[in-house]
Amino acid sequence: MSSSSFSSKVALVAFSLVGLVAFFPMLHAESRPSISFNFTPIDHPGATVTNCYAANKSGIIVGDFTDTGGIVHGYARLANGTFKTLDYPGAISTSPLRINDSNQVVGIYVDSSNVKHGFLFTSPNHFAAINYPGAAQTEVYGINNGGQIVGTWYDSLGAASGFSLLNGSYTNLVYPNSLGTAAADVNTVGAICGFWIDTNGLFHGFLLTKAINGTYSQVDYPGAARTYIFGLNDSNQVVGKYLDTSRVTHGWGADLKRNQYLTIDVPGSVYDQVVGITNAAHLTGTFTDTSLVTHGFLAVPK
Repeated sequence: MSSSSFSSKVALVAFSLVGLVAFFPMLHAESRPSISFNFTPIDHPGATVTNCYAANKSGIIVGDFTDTGGIVHGYARLANGTFKTLDYPGAISTSPLRINDSNQVVGIYVDSSNVKHGFLFTSPNHFAAINYPGAAQTEVYGINNGGQIVGTWYDSLGAASGFSLLNGSYTNLVYPNSLGTAAADVNTVGAICGFWIDTNGLFHGFLLTKAINGTYSQVDYPGAARTYIFGLNDSNQVVGKYLDTSRVTHGWGADLKRNQYLTIDVPGSVYDQVVGITNAAHLTGTFTDTSLVTHGFLAVPK
């Protein structure tokens, strides 16, 4: 990941350009709900960059930070505000990206050969690697309370497809006619969110009703040049980032059942993205300030 972007840091959007599924209608109508948030910046002590990616119902937040030597480490921020480092053993970089209510954590680590792998962390200190069968590289982004895991795998040419992993069985996920698919999160009932790239090189969000024989729907922030969905809760509320027509990046959230969309930017920021959303609509993400320093944040509805 780059220091200012979830998608670039974990290579979510670094696709190489290389099923008959029914579509729901594209969501164009826009309703802006009257919602505001209390934002709390989160910075790991001594870090040059801090990213927040997800929280669970206990208030534990996971993310990564960059130290003064440029090394990326994982962390868990406990409800009392203390930090615990979460580094995959022997890795040169670790990024925890999601935590469920059982405190299982998934993410990405980079080995000494600069190859990416997914991982599952189970408290107090057990790490397990996750690699899609036959993949050149694997990235894991989401886990639900039932232990279903989603992510993206890359073939030897760099082409990207999503996947679901449940009870030891992998399911390949490809948005119809896409040049690349990233599965970013999964909720309790097995609905999956993410984003895909079309034949013109543009990014769109999606929802998938379930991993096996599910239905895809395209989701775009109204008027956006590009849309990414990173997080999903059990009410099918989604969060992510979008690029406006001036190429400025904003965080956003939506209640898809009500067709309501909302820009979510930290006051005074120049770059925003919302990466996680809990069932209580607590948000986690990243923003860059006017000094071009990247911070994590927690946003709680007022």
